[in-house]
Amino acid sequence: MSSTPTAVPPAGPWLAHLRREAERFTQVVRQSPLRAHVPTYPDFTVHSLAAHIGRALRLFQGIISTDGPADGAGYQSVQVPAGEEIADWVAAGLDPLLTLLSAVPPDKPVPFPHQAGERPAGLIAPLLAVEVGVHRWDVESVLGEHVPIPADLAVQEVESVFANFVPRLAGSGVADIGGTVWLRTTDTGAAWSARVDDGRLVTERAPDGPCDTAVVAAGAAQDIALLVWKRALPPRPELEVTGAPDVLKRFLATDYIPDPRTTPAH
Repeated sequence: MSSTPTAVPPAGPWLAHLRREAERFTQVVRQSPLRAHVPTYPDFTVHSLAAHIGRALRLFQGIISTDGPADGAGYQSVQVPAGEEIADWVAAGLDPLLTLLSAVPPDKPVPFPHQAGERPAGLIAPLLAVEVGVHRWDVESVLGEHVPIPADLAVQEVESVFANFVPRLAGSGVADIGGTVWLRTTDTGAAWSARVDDGRLVTERAPDGPCDTAVVAAGAAQDIALLVWKRALPPRPELEVTGAPDVLKRFLATDYIPDPRTTPAH
């Protein structure tokens, strides 16, 4: 069950999130050694992660401006600067995309990548704000200086995993995790449950907590997001884990998203 509705959110806040996250991303790229490997996603270097983000911005420019297929054709063939100018190249992809997103009718169907089919154009800004925001946190790990993740963006980061990744990657063949996980944010009203049912990872919004909870992970929205994205795992002082920690550990070991510690760069 998806935890994310299909309703299109207001554009303004998500365009602002996307701008802020992309600008911070490029700022950190400029300050970092380009050949350094990213601690939270070691197969990426600063340069290759910047290339990934710059290509993503241009992929969606192409989708919106041409109504073309979103199969990623030509994505990897985009020419990427080899040196320090890559930060400026990433930045140059932002304003044209924001201009297009501001002009396109939010309910206009456009083709999404990863065989997601046609979805409203108004969902692009939240999707990219999440993508850039998660990788902004990744590249910040090179210098060890993280700025906070806004709570509403962090909630959307969790929602994005459960709506976009879980159905594709954990819809069958998932080993039982031994109970239900309750993920509770302490600074918003958002909370989710996760369990395995007949080999399928099932995630749902659960503001009141499921009656059969085996383990609870509670923390600020940004810390729940970092947990779900497998970026910052317990034990951490920012997270309070009560109940059966092995159930949480088995949940995090499922392949509902690629594990950044072991997954090749893409």
